[in-house]
Amino acid sequence: MNASEKPDSNRHRLAFIGHAFRLILAVLVGAMLTIAIGNVLYAMTLPELRPWHTTRLKQEFTADQAKAGFGFADYRALESRLFEEVAALQRTAFDPELDATLSRYAPDGSPYRKRVEGDWNRSYLLQGEPGKGVALMLHGLSDSPYSLRSTALALNQSGMTVYGLRLPGHGTLPSGLDSAVWRDWQAAVELVVAQIRRDHPDSPFWIVGYSTGATLALKYSADTVRAGRLDQLPRRLILMSPALGVSPFAPLANVQRIISNFGIAQRARWGNVDLELDPYKYASFAQNGAAQVGKLCDVLASDLARLDREGLMEKMPPITAFQSVVDATVVAPDLVTRLFSRLRRPGSELIFFDLNRISGYGALVRRPTNSVQAAIDRSPRRDYRLTFIGNVLDQKTGLARSTEPGQSTSVDTLLPYEWPDQVFSLSHMAIPFALDDPIYGLNAPPAADGLMSLGAMAVRGEKGIFAVSSADQLRMKSNPFFGLVKSRILDTIESDRASR
Repeated sequence: MNASEKPDSNRHRLAFIGHAFRLILAVLVGAMLTIAIGNVLYAMTLPELRPWHTTRLKQEFTADQAKAGFGFADYRALESRLFEEVAALQRTAFDPELDATLSRYAPDGSPYRKRVEGDWNRSYLLQGEPGKGVALMLHGLSDSPYSLRSTALALNQSGMTVYGLRLPGHGTLPSGLDSAVWRDWQAAVELVVAQIRRDHPDSPFWIVGYSTGATLALKYSADTVRAGRLDQLPRRLILMSPALGVSPFAPLANVQRIISNFGIAQRARWGNVDLELDPYKYASFAQNGAAQVGKLCDVLASDLARLDREGLMEKMPPITAFQSVVDATVVAPDLVTRLFSRLRRPGSELIFFDLNRISGYGALVRRPTNSVQAAIDRSPRRDYRLTFIGNVLDQKTGLARSTEPGQSTSVDTLLPYEWPDQVFSLSHMAIPFALDDPIYGLNAPPAADGLMSLGAMAVRGEKGIFAVSSADQLRMKSNPFFGLVKSRILDTIESDRASR
């Protein structure tokens, strides 16, 4: 080969690489456009958007407002102005024919909301006894502070001061999640933790997180460990249905914005559009919400992997987590593979709620339910207590089967709880709600409004007529073992306090 052939060879190689790159780029762009167009076509089947889906509220908190001197009181003052915007929209935009008379946006408010005292869509502060400790409550995606109300009240009744944070984009209009950014949620969490440490410098504190709130609690702790600010860590993280992994398609949820950002096909920005009957949880779901949680989960997964590589996982707080083995919202095995398999901190516990194993259900369950156990078995070590909540043989009676760290033999404990009739499992949503919860309880007490609990609907008739879908009706919304959840939290906190 002579020297003159070398430049030609390099040019051919570069041309080939350039051609391959353009081909790959064209395929990716084509795939994204295909997904976007598919979303637009699907959106054409959705109901027309209402002002609750299109109005952008002006008084919502964003991360750039979290400057020196901006505290929890400022956050709540801004929040008050935000809810004034919502109230003004209710007065002018509500239409009983389009929104349903039971809508949360009816001018007089939802009758369901009137079942409980106070406004649990907002951030709150429940004062406790000095020195008893402080808890921060973080709710999940599309939820509101109401989701941890029962736990917050139990902690406050034990003497603790409790802060409840409404995450930006929540508790107001579903449109809030169309523009929410997970860093705004993170900034709000950091703001309230800073307030807690200023106001209660000598008191231990705990974080209780549900779903996305659990992810944010872990993100705060991981960031704090990385920064070396160990004195700012909570004594423990208490997590319910934590979002460690979501659908692998979540990052593509906003692909439709290739089209919708031009002001057309606005319904494509929504995964579903429903009547807003629930006073504390959005029924309509903005695609951006899934995208933001997907990003948050990916960032947290990288953070945890890095802490593991650097030998810093032992600095993380101990963790108590509650999770259903079947969960349509998050990937339950990721709780093991991404978090608990890496824990090196004594005193942690992972509590799984198994299926109801009564005969007649198992043969009808089509989703594999052994993925959680497989994830546990693949872990090289287990430095946490593992508990499965199930039932005794073919009975409704609850049973706890616990295995201590590093051990292979388990201990069974009968529980004073049992599976309700015709309930084959819990769900992502069910974990923090008692059976007698006034909004979501399967056994909610009779209410003066005469309405069925949102968690006790199981009505029959023609399809497509009832305002609440059959899938939503039959999803378990309360937890027959909530008494165990509450007592385990209180006992664990008391043990943490005693070991200080």
